[in-house]
Amino acid sequence: MSVELYDPVANPYAPGAGTPPPALVGRDQIIEAAEVALSRLVASRASQHLLITGLRGVGKTVLLGKVAAVAERLGYRVIRVEALGGEDTISSVLRQARRILEEFDGGARVTRALRSIESVSLTLAGTGVSVERQAHPDREALSDVITDVARAAEEAELGVMLALDEAQMLDRSDLRRLLAGVHRCGQDGLPMFTLIAGLPNLIGEVAKAATYAERMFQVWELGPLSPDEVMQAVVDPAAELGVSWDVAAAERIVDLSDGFPFFVQTWAYHTWNAAMDDPISLSDVERAVPNADHALDASFFAARIARIPASEVAYVQALASLGAGPHRSGEVAAAGGKATAEVAAFRDRLIHEGVIYAPRYGWVEFAIPHFDRYVMRVMPPS
Repeated sequence: MSVELYDPVANPYAPGAGTPPPALVGRDQIIEAAEVALSRLVASRASQHLLITGLRGVGKTVLLGKVAAVAERLGYRVIRVEALGGEDTISSVLRQARRILEEFDGGARVTRALRSIESVSLTLAGTGVSVERQAHPDREALSDVITDVARAAEEAELGVMLALDEAQMLDRSDLRRLLAGVHRCGQDGLPMFTLIAGLPNLIGEVAKAATYAERMFQVWELGPLSPDEVMQAVVDPAAELGVSWDVAAAERIVDLSDGFPFFVQTWAYHTWNAAMDDPISLSDVERAVPNADHALDASFFAARIARIPASEVAYVQALASLGAGPHRSGEVAAAGGKATAEVAAFRDRLIHEGVIYAPRYGWVEFAIPHFDRYVMRVMPPS
């Protein structure tokens, strides 16, 4: 095959933040569980919600989008938000809730839901429905927004899905209010389905926000793809275009990616663009190394480093020096020449920023696969 036939425009691989891959492999069981839960709710049968956790780059956002598409196909209206912390997250929930209500024909349930929205925020634009404004915003009414929107949707014979990405970033009080509303919907048989996704520490955050929360959710922990799944993700999209991979080349992608979907897509994408052999060969993979490494360094890794204040860099360097984790907090402090108490504030901020997480009490680990290797390569401890 000539090099021209590996057209970069036709490249089937899709590295990107939340970009659906051409072959979504290894996640069928979760998608099926979500579809069953969504279908049960519209049939007025109780069902658990979904909580998805995993490191960065394992496909949480892609999966959330896939489930949202399933929900829309089943007649749900979707409120989809990436939690950023602060007021923006809740403002987005309220704006999208209002847009859903604007689809309906009015009535007492719609008016009540609009009043709940106005109780949380007095800054929303007019809705086209006359609603008496409250004297002061009431953040606790956030749970009422969830239940009242679900009641209005029920009257319209529709369901509502609340999809929260990066949910570990949500203020714990707001998370508690949202969960309280969802819980009440379940008690009242209302068609409200929730999917929340985030880093592995999200499970603990949810448990702290509401004592009953662990019973509300099916918990799915996304890990790396198996070697067979990586092979499928690499080989199948090319095969649809009449392109083959040598087994050794595809196996090299397995090794380089460690099964992390974002890395799989990155390596396959750059190998395609560098390919000169037919089938795509091990030499083609090695030819792609400089571009693939640069792409990961410049986007996936560097973006995280850029968010780390100078005061916290030493903690990151100390953790990276210990290799793949998790590691005891005391070990990390000692690696940086500090006492545990001296670095506790840095640790807590890095957890909040989503750079590290605590897999269990007293332990820490990077939330970004291979981040320790990157840190040791570009900014090793002095």
